[in-house]
Amino acid sequence: MAKFHPIFQHLALPCVAFALHLYFGYKVIGHENIPEGGCVICPNHSDVIDPPLVSAAIGNPIRIRLMAKKELFQGKFFGRLIAWLGAFPVDRDRADITAIKTALQAVKDGNKLIIFPQGTRGGGEHEAKEGAAMLAVRTRAPIVPVYVTENKTRRCRAVVIFGKPFQPDPKTRDYAAVSEEILRRIYALREAEQ
Repeated sequence: MAKFHPIFQHLALPCVAFALHLYFGYKVIGHENIPEGGCVICPNHSDVIDPPLVSAAIGNPIRIRLMAKKELFQGKFFGRLIAWLGAFPVDRDRADITAIKTALQAVKDGNKLIIFPQGTRGGGEHEAKEGAAMLAVRTRAPIVPVYVTENKTRRCRAVVIFGKPFQPDPKTRDYAAVSEEILRRIYALREAEQ
């Protein structure tokens, strides 16, 4: 499989951001809430464009890694492209140890790890998976909740809102409770979208 190329990501991200600005006219709120060092970035997920939109909102020179469903890597060109940009595959049908190790190492190396706590597009406000919570607890990394405008259309003035980071108790094993707290914090940001 193709490997992550930070220089390619650094060069490509401004082009992605420019294209998204032309299409959506998006704005970013709370960028200052992104902490130094490794952290787990947790956005809601309603649209296929959310991963590049959140990545563009984070911007350069921050290194970004992203956990993505393995099916996206089946196309040779697209799979290679997103791997170069920082994505890595996860098998959502089983405990994917390789993906977990990659994610843990990414955070330990000081990268921003984007993981969608709902696990898939269209997950509801109360449908969190436990992966993001488990990774944050195991790395002792802060979690940054992110709200992204839902039901996006051309020139919709999409908004990406970064909330205040929070740190779950490193001794907890109640990942379901942490996951629920992540979603609660994400959707609490929706009021700032207006």
